[in-house]
Amino acid sequence: MFEKVLSFVCCCFPTLTSAPVPIKHKRHSHHNHKTAFTIPCPSSKSCYLSPNIIPCTPTTTNSSQQPLCDESTITSSDDSSALITDSSSQRIPLNSSARVSAMRELIETEQRYVNDLRTVANDFIKPLNNDRVLKDYEIEQLFSNWFNLIACNTVFLSTLQDQVQYKEHLLTFDDDDHACIRTPRSASMSNIARFANAPVKLFVDAELSHRSSTLERLDDNIVPQSSSSSHFSSQMIINESTRIGEILCSYLPYMADSYFQYCNCRRQADKYLQSKISVNKQFRSYLKIFQNKTGGLSLNGFLTKPIQRVTRYPLLIEKILKHTNPNHPDYQFIQQAYECARQLNERINKQICEQENTVRLDWLQCHFSFTTDEDPSDGYLFDELVKFNEHTKFHTQRQLLLHGFMTKMPSGKELLVFLFNDFLLFSTAKTSLNNWQSQLFERKTSLQLKLYRLPLFLTDIITATESVTDQLTFVIVTKIHEKPIVLKTQQTNIRTLWVRAISNAAEELRRIEKLLSTNKSLLAIDDDNEYETKPAVARLILVVQEAHDLMPSIPTLERLRTVNPYCEVTVGSLTLKTPFVKRTANPEWNIPMQFLLHNLAEDTICINLYDNKYFSPDDNIGSASVRLSAILPCSLDKFLTQPPTAFTQTIHLNNGSSLMIKCLVQFF
Repeated sequence: MFEKVLSFVCCCFPTLTSAPVPIKHKRHSHHNHKTAFTIPCPSSKSCYLSPNIIPCTPTTTNSSQQPLCDESTITSSDDSSALITDSSSQRIPLNSSARVSAMRELIETEQRYVNDLRTVANDFIKPLNNDRVLKDYEIEQLFSNWFNLIACNTVFLSTLQDQVQYKEHLLTFDDDDHACIRTPRSASMSNIARFANAPVKLFVDAELSHRSSTLERLDDNIVPQSSSSSHFSSQMIINESTRIGEILCSYLPYMADSYFQYCNCRRQADKYLQSKISVNKQFRSYLKIFQNKTGGLSLNGFLTKPIQRVTRYPLLIEKILKHTNPNHPDYQFIQQAYECARQLNERINKQICEQENTVRLDWLQCHFSFTTDEDPSDGYLFDELVKFNEHTKFHTQRQLLLHGFMTKMPSGKELLVFLFNDFLLFSTAKTSLNNWQSQLFERKTSLQLKLYRLPLFLTDIITATESVTDQLTFVIVTKIHEKPIVLKTQQTNIRTLWVRAISNAAEELRRIEKLLSTNKSLLAIDDDNEYETKPAVARLILVVQEAHDLMPSIPTLERLRTVNPYCEVTVGSLTLKTPFVKRTANPEWNIPMQFLLHNLAEDTICINLYDNKYFSPDDNIGSASVRLSAILPCSLDKFLTQPPTAFTQTIHLNNGSSLMIKCLVQFF
């Protein structure tokens, strides 16, 4: 009867009271009873713990039991009728519910993913390391923290497997001759970690060194490859009471930093990979060998799998949550795990978007000319060096929000338009815009763009509206042009997209500009929280007259031009500024300003001079902070007894420059 029901593949377990190692195979006579018996094994050799055996210990306190779970399989001769039970011995068919199916999908896909990680380590990194094709630091640049991902996900997978797949040596048969497997609820995390981390730590500690004596003697895989993946699904023990929520809540936060680090390094790693492909013939041959081994999937395809996997976690966990009863003891844990996975996914997606934005801005820097000549290295506009991939005038990272093909009306000029979060850029191709979509942002492309007209700053846009006479055109009204700018798109929905994007970007920039002005005022106020509640006692009329000997920043000096200075004055919570004067180190403004004074002994005048920029933050070229009482023409007590009289003072700035102001205090 025994031979008819089950087939065995070298599965050796000790009895519950036996010592853990060594494990002696036992031959047993035929069993006629249907109670319990030890699995027979045809081998007569002793079995010792090997790297392919996962040591697990029950969580029973003070227990010396240590069953060994190897990668063998126990399969029923009739899979369609096989029933697997939990510790309560209640038999539930596999895939009996959508929740069971969702948990199975999570674990099975995790198994395949971990095997993919190991494949790269064993079939590509190891040969490169052994044959000295790349140096240690080059491997680290290419693969970043790949082995850390293997360690994280191997332990994660092992814990999930232990929760649903733990195999015990004890078998029972019921009256219907169906095999049932009883499983403990959990296993020792220290043993799982020992299995998962030992080979990885061995490799990392050696710093990928092929000269390591430990690595030189190893002919095995760097990371043990699971040989049981093909049998994995047939051994799962999952039912409605299975709980994996706590495992997910424990591991997802731990894995977050590892995946964020990997995604953060991908851009530089991709660049390095392309450079090695270009210059290293031996490296290219290893790539071909690896691709043949993996059935045609390239190394780059494997390197994107961690990013793909982390974006799938929210979907997989959400599916489990959807089919989990709110009264289920695992529901809250699954809910927490889903939120954790969602936040991790958002964080990774944001990082990916930032990297893609950086790549595109760098591409534009190399393929865009701001002049009409043929020298693309001259990136100056408004006498300022334009760098796409830097902060804007408003101290935010420049972002490419939208780009596309348009026609300038009524001229019919074909344009490529780029919307950034601070300006709108109009360009044409030096040759032709044919097939521009397949060439834009590509590493190897002949597409070169040049400036069509001066950029339109979003702060100068009044409105962007759809045309009422044409379904494909929209109109931009500005502060600086008498005539509106009319652009025609290729589709109506694209027109709507552009109008919304321009309007939203302009509104956001106005919000940021207002916020910056408010923050400067707040920084200028002392920590006295009662300042704003005090009644004003006087009005200060301050005239910013002129400045002398302003010093440009180093980049400005390299351009051999002077500054475009303006002055910013803050008193209390109010900040006012002058217009900028073009290209002079000795500007004259004569701009009057008014401020309220609350305490003449404490009121402070904060002065900052800036070099006006268009595409980057303004350079501070001088500052000073003085109390009003310190610049009065006489003592404060005497000043309070005299009639209001205007007086002029020279304020010396921190960099040796000077500013002349004229003041008049009017008491209420």
